Amino acid sequence: MRRLVLLGIAVILASGCVRNNNMDVGQQGLTVRSSARYASGFEVFDHEDFKLLHVYNPWQNSRDITLSYVLAEDDALIPDSLKEVPYIKTPVGRVITLSTTHVAMIHQLGKSETIKGVSGTGFIYNQEVRDRINAGEVLEVGYDQGLNYETIVSLDPDVLFIYGVESNIRATSEKLIELRIPVVFCGEYLETHPLGKAEWIRFFSLFYNMEENTDLFFNRVDSTYQSLVELAAHQEDKPKVLTGLPWKDTWYMAGGKSFAARLIEDAGGTYLWKENLSTEAIPLDLESVYARAVRADIWINPGAANTIGELNRFDERFRDLPVLLQGMVFSNNARINEMGGNDYWESGTIRPDLVLADLIGIFHPDLLTDHRYIYYRKLK
Repeated sequence: MRRLVLLGIAVILASGCVRNNNMDVGQQGLTVRSSARYASGFEVFDHEDFKLLHVYNPWQNSRDITLSYVLAEDDALIPDSLKEVPYIKTPVGRVITLSTTHVAMIHQLGKSETIKGVSGTGFIYNQEVRDRINAGEVLEVGYDQGLNYETIVSLDPDVLFIYGVESNIRATSEKLIELRIPVVFCGEYLETHPLGKAEWIRFFSLFYNMEENTDLFFNRVDSTYQSLVELAAHQEDKPKVLTGLPWKDTWYMAGGKSFAARLIEDAGGTYLWKENLSTEAIPLDLESVYARAVRADIWINPGAANTIGELNRFDERFRDLPVLLQGMVFSNNARINEMGGNDYWESGTIRPDLVLADLIGIFHPDLLTDHRYIYYRKLK
């Protein structure tokens, strides 16, 4: 579960690192070290002594925004032309992160001990980090307008990883600038390809100088994912899939070009809203959803519902849905702790191959006969 932290565009404006996407970095003698294969939100330009990192459009509905950061072991090696770009000394040793997804990526790098502060300690699933929270080694820093600046300053981070929801976030960011907190925006949650989200582990590896080992890990995930896609692609019978649950009489359905829709397609399913061209959730009334839901063979990710009975009680019309009558409902909360921390939103983000295997096991159980669900469970 993510906590949306509204942190400001003023970080960028005050630091002089907002640039358009046509910035000619070649004039600075830099070359692209490794372009991302699936992620569209970041790019790295390499130099012998430093790296120039670009983050593109890292909040919803942002356009033509590039946030730039210089990563180096010694700022004396940075040319004058980049002196106004925010500098992060690497490798980092003390970090604050405001997303559980970032916790999972840092843990995969073997650097959990560098995490000193998080947003929403109760929603962390990773046991190693939970143990450090319980021992007082990782502190709660708050979220949204309740960010605890005193705690953040006391932790003296080398970098604070944040993600913005919208551009109207100036007040919080100006406060962070005033407090001289090194801030780096992350936009992995906006990626629409499952491997695009996972590839942001390469982004985090830059701050620890661990790119080579991380590339090996991501390549294995990529290879396994593609093999599973190929396996599911040959299935002629593709079950019709419903996803989500309404909220206050509105069903925010995943767009047809979204992350969720891509996973369903890659697993050999037919998403009931596949013709929709949105990458974001689309608000729908229950009547229009119900009209299609009667055709669903499988229902996944039904929100907070933990049983078929809860879904039946949610709306009396659900009781007549064939997918409920047949009990074909699967939730992505198989790995959840007593405080609500869901590992689907942590390690599931960097292991889309495992998530895909779960979905193939649901859609086409004859293909992976030995597979045991990791993130999913069938509701009873």
